[in-house]
Amino acid sequence: MKTQAIDPEVEELIAEARKESAMAGERERIKMLEDAAQGRTNAMDPKEVRRKTMEAEEMKQLNTLKRKDAQVTANKLEASEMFDEKRAKSMAGAKAVKAKEDMRIDDSYDEACMYRHEWEELWAGTFGCFEDTTLIPSMHYTDKPPASELSVCSYMHTLNVFSVKLAGIDDSLRWPLHVFGIVAARDYLDHNRNIIFLRDRDNCQIIHQKDPYLELTGPTRGVVVVDPTEFEVKLKVKGSTESEDRDLSFLITRYNCYDSENRSRVINRVMTSLLSTLELTFGHIVRSVEATISVRFIGGTWPDGFRGVFTASTASIHHMKVTLLGFRDGKLRVDSCGMIALSRDVACVELDGKLKVSVAARGEDKEAVGESADMVFTPKKAGRSCGIMKIGSCEMEVTVAWSVFTGCMFARDPSACLAV
Repeated sequence: MKTQAIDPEVEELIAEARKESAMAGERERIKMLEDAAQGRTNAMDPKEVRRKTMEAEEMKQLNTLKRKDAQVTANKLEASEMFDEKRAKSMAGAKAVKAKEDMRIDDSYDEACMYRHEWEELWAGTFGCFEDTTLIPSMHYTDKPPASELSVCSYMHTLNVFSVKLAGIDDSLRWPLHVFGIVAARDYLDHNRNIIFLRDRDNCQIIHQKDPYLELTGPTRGVVVVDPTEFEVKLKVKGSTESEDRDLSFLITRYNCYDSENRSRVINRVMTSLLSTLELTFGHIVRSVEATISVRFIGGTWPDGFRGVFTASTASIHHMKVTLLGFRDGKLRVDSCGMIALSRDVACVELDGKLKVSVAARGEDKEAVGESADMVFTPKKAGRSCGIMKIGSCEMEVTVAWSVFTGCMFARDPSACLAV
């Protein structure tokens, strides 16, 4: 039988199908169309041709649906892959942050733990336990000069601690913070803790962003600088429960003195550890003696509604002050003996310098005019100096007890005392 020319209508359908031949299932539809065309040209029943043509059209629609389903599946897969990629990046970022924090934790903890290990190897027994505080009081040689066997008195380099500032906190923390823990100095006299700040969990200091300073209560005696002097910091943030408390800072920092130091100066240390950055500011006071300050209320009344600030400073670095007392409620608290309870009472000053004790009554706003009074003392090797200051009608007696230091290490066991 001779093959005739294909019907143009069917030929058009075949051409359209061939264009889509790369799609799944198209070859089958093309064959069906070709069969239909061949049947028509060979006098096939027109109904059969139409049936095959309709089947081919149905196959086309089915393939179109399959392509749409495949595209939807591909889109879902792509979205899933993008989500997985973003999640992987997020997890990787979180792991990187955690690794960085762990590294900081490891660094600070390792150094602090190593310091404790070294301390216990060198000084345990002779100077007691690591947690012991200094037994050397202030005014040690105010009324009695040091014994000759403890070596001659010395006018040593010392440190005045001005402030400990919470300069920065981790993003996971929110102001205000309820902070507790310890900041202490250790020097060669007994290598024990000389407390600068101490709060337990039940007596936290609430620290606000606008006033991020620890309320210092020490040192309890002068801090001597003989290589090296260490500052120990272990602070925590109180949580809702004890298990939710967080380590805020845990570190050791050392300060070395050089023999070439011939004038007093201010030192500023910025230290990052765990969840915070601390800024420690202190003064290196050359050839100095210890001054223990007390204030006794004599009579009158403190200016009503005015907060009070008591400070001490040296002439050499007069712009930096040791805060002895600060109260904001306008109430000057006095004990049964008339003594004003200072938060801190020790400062050091050059033997050839000057010590200034200041008292100021300040208003809560700029329009409230306050009063202030200063008294300047000339340092001595021993004994006491006194003076009277007045703020309004409030009269107070300021007493400074002077004491030198010795080149002797004070062991807890007197028989183990080591001369230097």
